[in-house]
Amino acid sequence: MSSTIPIKNIPETFAGADVFITGGSGFMGKVLIEKLIRSCPDIGRVFVLLRPRRGRTPDERLQELVQVPLFDVIRATCPNDIRKIVPISGDCSELKLGLDEESLKSMENVQFVFHAAASVRFDDPLEKAILLNTRGTREVILWAKTLKNLKAMVHISTTYSNPEIFDVEERIYPAKMDWRKAIELAETLDPEVLETLSPKLSGFAPNTYTFTKGLAEHICNDYHQELPLVIFRPSVVTGTEAEPFPGWIDNFNGPVGLLMGCGTGVLRTGKLNLENKINCIPVDVSINAIMIAAWKRTYEPAGTLTIYNSAAEKHKTADYSFLTTEGHDIYMRMPVSQVFCAPGGHNAFDTYSYYLLFFLYQLLPSACADLALKLSGRKPFLLKLQRKIFNAQISLKHFTDNEWEFKTDNFRSLANDLNETDRETFNISYLRKGTYDYFEDCILGARRYLMKEPDSTIPSAIKNMNRLVIIYRTAQAAFFGFVMYVLYQKVLLWTALE
Repeated sequence: MSSTIPIKNIPETFAGADVFITGGSGFMGKVLIEKLIRSCPDIGRVFVLLRPRRGRTPDERLQELVQVPLFDVIRATCPNDIRKIVPISGDCSELKLGLDEESLKSMENVQFVFHAAASVRFDDPLEKAILLNTRGTREVILWAKTLKNLKAMVHISTTYSNPEIFDVEERIYPAKMDWRKAIELAETLDPEVLETLSPKLSGFAPNTYTFTKGLAEHICNDYHQELPLVIFRPSVVTGTEAEPFPGWIDNFNGPVGLLMGCGTGVLRTGKLNLENKINCIPVDVSINAIMIAAWKRTYEPAGTLTIYNSAAEKHKTADYSFLTTEGHDIYMRMPVSQVFCAPGGHNAFDTYSYYLLFFLYQLLPSACADLALKLSGRKPFLLKLQRKIFNAQISLKHFTDNEWEFKTDNFRSLANDLNETDRETFNISYLRKGTYDYFEDCILGARRYLMKEPDSTIPSAIKNMNRLVIIYRTAQAAFFGFVMYVLYQKVLLWTALE
């Protein structure tokens, strides 16, 4: 960045600026909204694209969104600033984002656009994934082109947009197909026909999510001469490390889902290369970096397209062995009350043993538990849950079987041009307390915000877990004792026959 340019700090750059956000109801979107309001107190309006859902209007959805614990600090320190968040009715899967004329008029002075909307489901039909992840990106860009005062647009992609490449640089990779043709096929072909062609069209990509996100990057590349664009690629995004407080999370994706599944005794089987590392980045670190990238783009020359891999350096990543051993220690110290059985299980060494272990350790116990629930007049749910777990493990196979290394020169250099105050306010250093402490905060956060269990229940949960461990070990001893007894009787019988 040229030293001759009079550079404002980040809050000053956002002062009075209107901002538009897609994907505001998602994990990263919520953290971005909260950070914008809390750290840029003079910001203008924050428009959030929300579609009517399950009978709730965008206004009702926004009221629910800002009531989550993530916004507790804002409600305590500057509650009136929440009024700056303006819901906009629309849908990224629709042409022109489903925006009406009134909404377009109200947003004509938007200066910053953050496009985070995407379907992150790996098993979405190809048509749905293209219309939302790919065409939705085009529609946001076409609308952004009408903004006269646009300073920066950040497209939030993923480091796995080209999952067949295991050494990922901060650059655009060749497209698997032309994004225009992909959109045309999704708009014209019968969805079932398109699904049949999906493997061939996507170059046998591991899922529709990564394929369509890769296409979206090429849309940005094709328009970057006309718009001040940035491509931001986070890796696996996990709970907050520091802001607005440690451990906030609102989903079971990534390693937290693995740890909570093991801790509740619901997940007991996997097929993992325990030496493989899973690349995670705290969500607040990524959001700080996104805001720095937007700020920096306002001072870069026209036609610039910088790509940021928001990923952890290799020495700051945890392998699956760490998650299964150290993670066990953490969730045994702060277990949840809602436990199916004591944690345990096995890691399969091949596909066939995985199927067998999954049946013995997960399906069979769940079927018995569901039968007991049904007989007691309660609704069975464990077999349905196990079906979801199985499908998730199969869809993640490409990612658990392999390991990636991400080049992060651009990402790590983001803080270079910041003044000392901004470097602290928008801190992008991570795992400052260490990997173990970070995941401890994440598990505690999952307990609070996902399982809805207050910390005061930890002592009773520990007692319950200890009882379950005794029951589990007693049952194991009884089972193996029974097996040994049967074998002993067989030996006696064979001896007598001889």
